Amino acid sequence: MNKTFHIVMIIVLVFIQSCKNKYTSTESLAAPLPIVTVIHPVKGTLHETEQINGQVVYLNKTIMTAPISGYVSHVNVKLGDVVKKGSRLFSIQTKESKALENSHIETSNQFGIISIYATASGYINTLDVTESGVFISEGNPLATIVKSSDLAIQVNAPFQFSKLLNESKNINVELSNQETKSASFYKAMPVVDPISQTQQILFKLNTYELLPENLNVLIKIPVKHKSDVMIIPKDAVLTNETQDEFWIMTITNDSLAVIVPIVKGLENDHEVEIVKPILKLTDKIIEKGGYGLPDSTKVKIN
Repeated sequence: MNKTFHIVMIIVLVFIQSCKNKYTSTESLAAPLPIVTVIHPVKGTLHETEQINGQVVYLNKTIMTAPISGYVSHVNVKLGDVVKKGSRLFSIQTKESKALENSHIETSNQFGIISIYATASGYINTLDVTESGVFISEGNPLATIVKSSDLAIQVNAPFQFSKLLNESKNINVELSNQETKSASFYKAMPVVDPISQTQQILFKLNTYELLPENLNVLIKIPVKHKSDVMIIPKDAVLTNETQDEFWIMTITNDSLAVIVPIVKGLENDHEVEIVKPILKLTDKIIEKGGYGLPDSTKVKIN
């Protein structure tokens, strides 16, 4: 009898230990809680903008041409050089002077030599004659001088935006390296392209900076604005594949993420106005880590 009792007790103990090990193993394999970052909504003013492509242009270009036909005897400039008004760029020797030189007839060193001087200050963006000895006809281009301080941002804007641009005292110009510059309205051309129905509008940078010609930029036009509205970061707004439903995830009971459908108002690249529901400044909203989380998910706040 005692032997049978001991065998039963051993079986019971082994069963209890195996259950305990199974529970411990299951507990150790439980998935860790998702880690999220939360923010609070803020009340403020939100500006909505439209984006239009623009380009860097230089308005003042001077084409240096040959005043006579002859042989280029000196080239004193290179492509990209910055020159000052009055500096000598080229020298041209007349055909008659060249003929006398070839005949070994002694003449003054400057006989038949015409010097070409820069008529404006700027940089050389086109160099048509790069070396001496070539023949050039009268009126042919030698180089082009761009007045570097006469830089503008050119926008070909749809006509419906022209009034907004004309009234814009300051606009933001975003460069391709994500750097933003401030510019002011300069002038609008009184003509509209017959095909695209766009109007050419020019802006000047508020702080001059040398930028490469033809650089593509992005113009942000303020279209609407609202004051005293509830604002959250755009990263906190989630949507479906068709982008016709939007929601946020709020934290309740310190660690439970709950889906809350929303109605959006104005928005820009970084912020969104929340029209419905009415949020509180103390609400905890998931900004990062909420994508793909099901409703009522237990999370860990970073």
